[in-house]
Amino acid sequence: MKKYDVIIVGAGPAGLHCADKLSGHGLEVLVLEKKNVFGEKVCAGGLTRKDLALLEVPENLFEKKVYVSLLVSSLFRNYSRFQMPVLYTVDRRKLGEWMAEKVRSRGTEIRTGSRVSRIEKDRIFTDKGEEIGYRYLVGADGVTSVVRRYLGLPAEKRIFTFQYRVPWKGEDRFEIHMDSRYFHAWYAWIFPHDGYLVIGTGGDARYVSPAKMKERFFTWAEKQGFDLTGATYESFPISYDYRGWDFDPVFLTGEAAGLASGLTGEGIYQALVSGEAAAAGILGDKEPLPAMDRVIRYNRIQNNFLRFMIKSGPFRNLIFNFILFLLKINSRLNKRVTKGFS
Repeated sequence: MKKYDVIIVGAGPAGLHCADKLSGHGLEVLVLEKKNVFGEKVCAGGLTRKDLALLEVPENLFEKKVYVSLLVSSLFRNYSRFQMPVLYTVDRRKLGEWMAEKVRSRGTEIRTGSRVSRIEKDRIFTDKGEEIGYRYLVGADGVTSVVRRYLGLPAEKRIFTFQYRVPWKGEDRFEIHMDSRYFHAWYAWIFPHDGYLVIGTGGDARYVSPAKMKERFFTWAEKQGFDLTGATYESFPISYDYRGWDFDPVFLTGEAAGLASGLTGEGIYQALVSGEAAAAGILGDKEPLPAMDRVIRYNRIQNNFLRFMIKSGPFRNLIFNFILFLLKINSRLNKRVTKGFS
């Protein structure tokens, strides 16, 4: 039986970033990816400045650098233009291929088309009949994580999301629409890409019906002037059921750990930070751990606010309008909120 120091299950941003941080330390690392391609995850495709502080993405991968944001409630519109980009949009597959090539160039072995079917305390088994040993195991395998199941952790908190790709030529701006008549406690997003927009929404099926959300979304989109007939439809779940990440010698990262935000759906930054934290746990390096603590605290604040909004019922739009009113009259607060996001 071949044995590795570290096996990373999943080659998304968390797994590949973890592998990158482990390179150069004399460890034999294996990354296993169940799909045959990298980055094949449906998402709005946005990176923030805090993502880029951890991941030095080359300029040629950016589709759009977005300097303009628009926040909309049932009563207010808050249009802001910034000196620095508030958002960078990318093609997730190209981003994944770039990250994978970077890791491979540093000597790490990556196998695609390798699904982990069973895990034991010192070895994993693949659907190809392979038996591979490990000293450390990192779960970076997303919302349906087999590593999380091995640890016996439930994943009850999930957001359903769906989006459409709509051809577009116009101002490149990032939009958030908050209106509980259409989106319950959540919101709709609009991300500009090269020649098209990604328009979508989502919510927790325990509190809002996906069928009703989709019906209301179509009504809203029509009022915004978007024709979704023939637009490319995409749907994906997001896990925000965090129950820990360090189960030494097993670590969970990104959505496998439930680290995405239940309020915004944001997950790439959490994936990168947790990938670094898992590598630090293996290497005995304490420096990245405060960033992980901040991510956990940030998610806790967002998820507490989400619970508050879910319980607010008919008062949700009053709260959304009040928030936008404050942002419109207080430029310092507006900049602070934008900085916290980006």
